[in-house]
Amino acid sequence: MDIKEKLEMEGLTPASFSKRVSAYSIDELIVSIIIFIAFFSQFQSLGDDIIAIVNFVNSIFIYLFLLKTAYHTIFIYLYGKTIGKMALKIRAVDIDTLDNPSLKQSFIRAIVRNFDEIFFCLGMLFALTNPLIQTIHDKVSKVVVIDD
Repeated sequence: MDIKEKLEMEGLTPASFSKRVSAYSIDELIVSIIIFIAFFSQFQSLGDDIIAIVNFVNSIFIYLFLLKTAYHTIFIYLYGKTIGKMALKIRAVDIDTLDNPSLKQSFIRAIVRNFDEIFFCLGMLFALTNPLIQTIHDKVSKVVVIDD
């Protein structure tokens, strides 16, 4: 039985692309605020110098990458959803068990998601052509995002 049939049998529907984009935006805002607070004094010392701000953000890229990885791994593993997904009432589930993804799945999903962002979110566009609205990080980690 394929995942689409399994979801239908359980009365579950894939989350819409617009809900996923909205949840993504909320999560990005949360992570950005955390980074801004953590490095507030450094940002403040840069003033209005855009070039200096861009260079500084590039210099803290690894912290941003690690924070995003931890944020997505922990929330998806523990709750099946990030704060953005909670707000939009959607959740990520393992395609085999329809339960929260395992720690390994959550970590793989977070890492692939982060690398996808580096490459202009092209893997997220995959969701536009997929009937289950799965992104590349969903496919790789064997996860589907559903309405909660």
